Amino acid sequence: MSKRFGTLLFALLVVTIQISFAQSARKIPSEKPKLVVGIVVDHLRADYYFRYSHLLGDGGFKRLMNQGTYCKNSKFSYLYSQTGPDHASIFTGTPPAYHGIISNGWYNRLSGELELAKEDKNVKLVGIDSKEKGSSSKKMLASTLGDEIKLFNSHSRVISVALNCESALFSAGHAADGAYWMDDQSGKFITSSYYQDTLYNWVKEFNEKKFTDFYLNKTWTPFNGSNKPKVSDKLLGKVGLNTEFFYDLNKEKKEQGYKAIKTTPFGNMLVKDFAIASVINENLGKDDDADFLSVTFSCLGDKHRELSPFAPEMLDNFIRLDKELEHLLSFLDEQIGMENVLIFVTADQSANYTPENLIEQNIPNGYFSTYNAIALLKSYFNILYGNGEWVLGYDSQQVYLNHQLIEDSKLSVIDLQIKAAEFLIQFSGVATTTTANSLVKSNYTHGVIQKVQRSFNQKRSGDVMLTLEPGWMHSIKDERDEIAQYSYTNQVPLFWYGWKIKRSVISRSIYIEDIVPTISSFLNISIPSGCDGNPIHELVN
Repeated sequence: MSKRFGTLLFALLVVTIQISFAQSARKIPSEKPKLVVGIVVDHLRADYYFRYSHLLGDGGFKRLMNQGTYCKNSKFSYLYSQTGPDHASIFTGTPPAYHGIISNGWYNRLSGELELAKEDKNVKLVGIDSKEKGSSSKKMLASTLGDEIKLFNSHSRVISVALNCESALFSAGHAADGAYWMDDQSGKFITSSYYQDTLYNWVKEFNEKKFTDFYLNKTWTPFNGSNKPKVSDKLLGKVGLNTEFFYDLNKEKKEQGYKAIKTTPFGNMLVKDFAIASVINENLGKDDDADFLSVTFSCLGDKHRELSPFAPEMLDNFIRLDKELEHLLSFLDEQIGMENVLIFVTADQSANYTPENLIEQNIPNGYFSTYNAIALLKSYFNILYGNGEWVLGYDSQQVYLNHQLIEDSKLSVIDLQIKAAEFLIQFSGVATTTTANSLVKSNYTHGVIQKVQRSFNQKRSGDVMLTLEPGWMHSIKDERDEIAQYSYTNQVPLFWYGWKIKRSVISRSIYIEDIVPTISSFLNISIPSGCDGNPIHELVN
């Protein structure tokens, strides 16, 4: 062997050792996560993965399942599931009774008007010229995971991104560096002066690229990749749905504006694009100051308001979401290293069977019309007490009585609560009616009323709380019911992946409020102010 060849061989050996050492070092997890990513998928059913796993690639949900921890019995500890309350509960670690976001809106006792959870008259929208009321997370009474991260280290970056305002605000919290959502009128990502006075340059640059216009200049047809879905579920044919569909998104944009993207898988693509831009431009996960990114994919939920959870459009949305998840995971692995990134994926609501899904199987089902029920309740009170606006309003399965009129008439609010509850329980589909007075005076330790109580806030909730029978849902054509979109099964998926997470399955009951204290334990920071969840001991021990 020549001396020159021996020298070259030695050099190659040294380089090989250096590369191997660098690769091994890169796989050693950091002392604590450098970036925590919380992914919430609106209306992601716990059975979607198992029902459609044969249609998925290996890099998305299968990657989470095969390499991470899956909590197969995760659920909400409270009853009423909705975008605002669920995001607030996930990221504060406490139910609506304590964080105060009982629904996306509630009736203000003093003004008699519907008050939206997101509205804040003291701030303005940033990124567009608008006369709309400002939005913030001010009405959320408890701190979030992001708030505690900022309190622990002000250099940490906290960012949230979503299509919908409530999702962005209540996952970001109060101290975030940015909470971004898409404006329905312009298609741009905007924020609130609650967080920043002007959009950062990178957000402006992102908006200037007009990704929303690009996606809406397409047609939406079933995914035509190598794993093209072959819809064989009996449920599809049973409800009279076709397995093929065609949407001209440019036409829908002309009819609905940029809001049209929210019911298509391209809305999830847009959110993923913005999330990646956030990581790059905010330098998330690049130092030892733990950063936090919240990402909400909501297109499953927006489409579910129109369709069965097993409609071909829902299936296509799920399969395409799997592709976007794969892209995001691969990006984070390449950009930061998955050994430095802790990810959890869950849902803010679980898409429920529609009555049409249940009819063929003879399973009890039905639609409950709140419009009819409340109209009859008003007539009933007029007969009992004389003509008057005795019912202030109905929202989110809660009846609000007109306390001012009742007191002026020298009647008892408690008596009218009882009368209303006894009247409404007679309607088909109503399972229970509970008065606010009973929720204030009693402590329920189990059963459905305990879950109602964990949704009840004395200052904001109604006078009578309704629950519906299994298989029943609101008739969404009714006024106000479009806001009252509830899930009647409280089970949702929960995946953990990255950092020091091992491959495992946890079968015991895990509550959604347990996510935040688990991450707080990983980061060695304080739990949020109202948190009543518990760390998942299988993960933290």
